[in-house]
Amino acid sequence: MTGTIIELILICIAHAAAGIYSSTRKYSKKITYIIWCSWIALQTALLVYTESFQTNWSHQFFFGFIFPLVGQYAIFFVTTKGKLAQRIFTMLTYSIFFCIITTPFILVKDALSELHWSLTVLVQAILLSAIVFYYLRYVCTLCRAASKNINRGWSQLIFVNVIFLITVILSSVFPVRLTSFTEPAFITFVFLSISILAVYPVIFSSINHMSEAAEKRAVETQNKLLIAQIEAETAQLAADSQSRHDRRHHNSVMLEFANNNDIESVREYLKSLVESDNEVWGEVRHCDNTTINTVLTVYERRARESGISVKISAKASRDLEVSPQDLVIVIANLFENAIHATQKHKGQKKLIDIIIKSDAQRLLIKVENPCKNNLTFDETLYGVGIHSVIATTNKYEGMYDFSAEDGIFSAKISLNLK
Repeated sequence: MTGTIIELILICIAHAAAGIYSSTRKYSKKITYIIWCSWIALQTALLVYTESFQTNWSHQFFFGFIFPLVGQYAIFFVTTKGKLAQRIFTMLTYSIFFCIITTPFILVKDALSELHWSLTVLVQAILLSAIVFYYLRYVCTLCRAASKNINRGWSQLIFVNVIFLITVILSSVFPVRLTSFTEPAFITFVFLSISILAVYPVIFSSINHMSEAAEKRAVETQNKLLIAQIEAETAQLAADSQSRHDRRHHNSVMLEFANNNDIESVREYLKSLVESDNEVWGEVRHCDNTTINTVLTVYERRARESGISVKISAKASRDLEVSPQDLVIVIANLFENAIHATQKHKGQKKLIDIIIKSDAQRLLIKVENPCKNNLTFDETLYGVGIHSVIATTNKYEGMYDFSAEDGIFSAKISLNLK
């Protein structure tokens, strides 16, 4: 009995691990752990009672299989947040894998127990670890990334999973009572299981394809908006510069009038206005490349308007083997992300440091901004802007690196020019 109870407790722990780490937590880590540990304790008590006082196999099947599974679903949806359809699909997938992998184990556990109950526990632990690892490492990672881009199609996938789960559960009821691998019911179960497992690579491939297509559309849309925004702000900068240029002429004429009338105070006042107009955004020149200079000018103004200091060192040649659209996508996205992150930063030091330089072989871009000291990264959680930067970097067979150290986030991009 000891071995059986330990096996069932391991199942509860596996369900809890799958539930805790498969989606975004709704509550703090401490509260989430308390809820799951309480459920494991309750389930353990029920298992001890069942093994001690219930000999009916149907009762044992209910408390050892159905109840833990249903309990896992209930607690999972209570303690997590995110798209409901995506969470349902991932948990149904876990349930199917769990049933298919663990059901055949029931047929060999008695033989293992005759040697020693610890062998049964060891094999059970290995199987459960493999299921949870594959589920968290591949299924959940894929679904989390896809949920950001896919809004439709989850209901059809859920329907397929429900049919698969019902089929597996109904066919697995019979192997629970079997004692031979050669009996027809078990052969039927194996055939159904293999057929179902063979479908999942196609399902996962379809999810990945839909996600990539949706992400590509989102990136293209954002890039078009970004370029249109840069063009609009560039036109505004040119208009502002022209307006200030015209005003300088008016001020010069008025200054001449003042000189003729010897009005010293008017002359000094108008002279200061003319001199102040030399400091205009449209005349800021960071480097010889027009596109890079325009993007830096536009976003530098945005940053300063938000109370953020900007340090820029740009040395890029006029003609680069990078299209203006791609330059806008990379630099504007990095600069914009740095502004947003710095605005949220609660520290006193609000400085964005940008270094851009080019040579005959490559264009190097480095953007640094303050961030939280314990900032961590998950590429599946990158926004559309960062994915757009990565896609453009790959287009030029370049390299990218995003890191955080000592409260400073650093984005480094290298684009090959030849």
